[in-house]
Amino acid sequence: MNWYIDTLLKMALKPVLFFQDMPKSSWREEPLSFAMITSWILALALTVIVFFNNYLPTGLTLIEGIQGQKLLIVVPVLAVMGFAFFAMTALILVGLMNIAVIGLMIFCAAVLNLLLVLLGGKGTVFEVVKASFYASATLLAGLINIVLMVAVKYKLMSFTDWISGERVIYYCACVYIYGLFSIIGRKTHNVPRWKAFLAATVPLVILVMVNIFLSSKVLPKLAGFLG
Repeated sequence: MNWYIDTLLKMALKPVLFFQDMPKSSWREEPLSFAMITSWILALALTVIVFFNNYLPTGLTLIEGIQGQKLLIVVPVLAVMGFAFFAMTALILVGLMNIAVIGLMIFCAAVLNLLLVLLGGKGTVFEVVKASFYASATLLAGLINIVLMVAVKYKLMSFTDWISGERVIYYCACVYIYGLFSIIGRKTHNVPRWKAFLAATVPLVILVMVNIFLSSKVLPKLAGFLG
């Protein structure tokens, strides 16, 4: 985690310098590990929220009215069951988040590389994939929306406001990652600034379309889960 945090800070605070002097390892080594850790963080945060929003209240209802020695027997059993459900949920969400984050970054990198080549760039898709894996850290902005799920569960925020907040957070992250894609284009393909910004526009549109689909088709289904 020290390596991850150090890399994250370098990429976030000095992106031009970071991508200019990007580590020379294969995309399947440190860059892939970085993207996987990003997805693990998101998945584990979501697991914690699911546990406290759903599993824990259910467990507490099971011990209502139980006292004395019976409580001493039941609590350890429920604790073991709770850990099992937590671990199972974490494994499922980590797998799904890995597929989502890594798949999305590879797809955006492939599109960005194709456009850069068409605009006269001289880089390789592997360098763009490497850089895109580092840029995946921008998705950590989603942690804010995951935490706000607690506010929805306990009626501190309406579900509609949560959806609106998700859009604001996501689109702010998109603006930042658009800048990162532009820098990646310049540093990996040695193209002029305007060509890098032009090429980065299409991955930006892809990310926006992904969120339009999520916020209209997927996230509304969480209303019952958070209710």
